[in-house]
Amino acid sequence: MLNIARLLKRLGNVSFVVTDNYDRELDSRIAEFEFDIQLIARLNTSPKRNAAGWVRHELAAGCLATEGFEVRQVDQQAMARMIAESDIRWVHGLQTANMFGIYHWPRTVLDIDDIPSRFFASRARNASALTQRILDYRKALLWWHRERILGKRFSVVAAASERDKRYLGNSAPVTVIPNGFNPPAQQSPRVATEPPRIGYVGTLKWLPNRNGVEWFIRDVWPLVKREMPTVRLRLIGEGSDGPIAGSGPDIDGLGWVEDPSSEIATWSATIVPVRCGAGTRVKIADAFSKRCPVISTSLGAFGYEVLSGEDLLLADTPRDFASACTLLVRDVKLGEKLCENAWNKFLRKWTWDAIGGSVFETVDQCMRLDA
Repeated sequence: MLNIARLLKRLGNVSFVVTDNYDRELDSRIAEFEFDIQLIARLNTSPKRNAAGWVRHELAAGCLATEGFEVRQVDQQAMARMIAESDIRWVHGLQTANMFGIYHWPRTVLDIDDIPSRFFASRARNASALTQRILDYRKALLWWHRERILGKRFSVVAAASERDKRYLGNSAPVTVIPNGFNPPAQQSPRVATEPPRIGYVGTLKWLPNRNGVEWFIRDVWPLVKREMPTVRLRLIGEGSDGPIAGSGPDIDGLGWVEDPSSEIATWSATIVPVRCGAGTRVKIADAFSKRCPVISTSLGAFGYEVLSGEDLLLADTPRDFASACTLLVRDVKLGEKLCENAWNKFLRKWTWDAIGGSVFETVDQCMRLDA
């Protein structure tokens, strides 16, 4: 979000509107890049529905209160005034747009890097309980209907990958703006450690991240330890120093680390064990930028044009994932090859300078369509 704002700042003044459940750590970063928060909209629980309201919610694609939250009327009115006064809007997420209760967003780009129907469908496939699976498939269907009318509501939709663009089909004019990462000002040199380390970066307060790490620790890690008893698992990110770090004596939860580059430089591989979710994972671009070998599930690498064995290793079963971990710890040359290929592809496709052209073209398309 901030990187998109930095690019948009090259075109004009940029202000933020956020809901009051946003990450407060963003405050300092928003101020650092001289953006102002023009409105903090307060979220309230949506009123309970009667029978007619429930039927409308289930069947009408134009029913916006899908997640059960909406902003106050005064904040909705303030947002409507800003729509009238600004040249262009960039909205992060369909859920955010719907919370404002505004159906038509003229001169607006909807940034939909996480497509809701895909998120709930993937969660349903991984649900262990039948009831949860049914509930998730229901929500996937609800969101799918709402995604079919995006062209009536927004000028342009920005998807995170070509696959997401094809999924959205002809519901709206769709451009592709991939997730990116800034290359480090200085690359931390790779350092071999004994015992060897495998690592993970990501907040464990986000369900897909927590689900993936728990799966790795439960189903993959014992297989890795059987082959390499001394190897350690290093976890970085919000919540990683909590209970999950106590899952084993060889698991180190480091918590949130401002600059993890030197730590990541000691890892034989970074893992992306994502098994549910939607959109593309910035973890992939981040690891590529730090020249750390990557092992990912197919879903974790979704949306990135990468080849297993050339840019990273893909594995979807516990046995295959464990074998990939063992291979990269033992085969340093393979890790170096993956890093070099991934680094070169990162520079061509996933730095924010490389992505900037797509952002500017999207803005131009939005302005032309609503001229």
